[in-house]
Amino acid sequence: MSNQNNHSTFSAFKKAQIRYRRQGNDPCRTDDLPEVLDFGIATDDRIIELTIPEEFQKNYELYQGPIYGLKGFPGFLFAPQAMDEELQTVIAFECVTKFCESPHRTNIHLNPPKPSELPNVDESMWDLWKKSKKDAKSTANLNKESKKRKLQQARQKSYRTFKKLSWATMGYHYDWTERSYSKEAKSTMPVLLSDLSKIFARTSLALDSGGKSDSSTADLHFAPEASIVNYYNTKSLMGGHRDELEMALDKPVVSLSTGLSAIFLLGGKTKEEEPVVPILIRPGDVMCLGGDARLNYHSMARVLPHTVSLPNASPSCCDFENQKVTLQSINGCQEKNEDSHVRAISVTDSSALNEYLMDHRININVRQVYP
Repeated sequence: MSNQNNHSTFSAFKKAQIRYRRQGNDPCRTDDLPEVLDFGIATDDRIIELTIPEEFQKNYELYQGPIYGLKGFPGFLFAPQAMDEELQTVIAFECVTKFCESPHRTNIHLNPPKPSELPNVDESMWDLWKKSKKDAKSTANLNKESKKRKLQQARQKSYRTFKKLSWATMGYHYDWTERSYSKEAKSTMPVLLSDLSKIFARTSLALDSGGKSDSSTADLHFAPEASIVNYYNTKSLMGGHRDELEMALDKPVVSLSTGLSAIFLLGGKTKEEEPVVPILIRPGDVMCLGGDARLNYHSMARVLPHTVSLPNASPSCCDFENQKVTLQSINGCQEKNEDSHVRAISVTDSSALNEYLMDHRININVRQVYP
């Protein structure tokens, strides 16, 4: 057997990544879905339903919907489809129109434009993307040579494109080269994300309090200081890693998802530890890595194309419209800061956003950096 095919020396986490990753010859594969943990159905005996002590419910603004944990992974929290569709739409729209623009940073900003590229500083990435889609549709009826020439001209003008975009950072910017945060490098944290993440972070901290019902002795404070938005297409993946460079490791990382579904891998403190659990992530799901699970290895094995048919979530797990977090339930944040203003989405933008989310997954994680 060749070294390329011999996986015996790989870590448990690496083996899981190979097992659940996208296959080029079968991008819509579903052969492994029966193995994937689905909190939207919650019939697996490894899933634990969590209950927040009543005292915390009285004194703190916490999440009211069903919350689950995972046996063997204390501190891991999963709230299936906890965000309603309107809130998901607004967050996704902010991700493609505001969060990927200055003064926030993206991976594109790491490299200057090539000589053949124009920076397009006067146009937003979203407007450029809509224009490229419109141009692509207008070339549909052209002959092959004219179509090739027009598309080539469009590519030559592109520097900031969603095809290049893989991440954006807000709040304290993470330096991927130095692997650190700097207090001098930061942009404003969006108030919408701050208020939303606080709800789930406080919920995580309450559940991780060891069952103490005395709210006066529990520290449920969470300061949303940094956020990373990951923009995934159907060929994307995220390698195994730990979020270990923050100085407030007693605070959870809050993860929000919208767009396409995905398979997430959760491992242990080292890549050699077993088990490594594959978990189905649907749009609207919220996860927290806190407590003992704060430094567990995790990754995103693959994004599932919209053509993949998934089982419907169970009404007993997810049919709780009055308990989901909505834009209205956190809308009071708009009175606190002008930056929290959420713009109305036009019909044209709504259509374009739906088209974008048909082929992309957006994941936003929020964390506290400093104690």
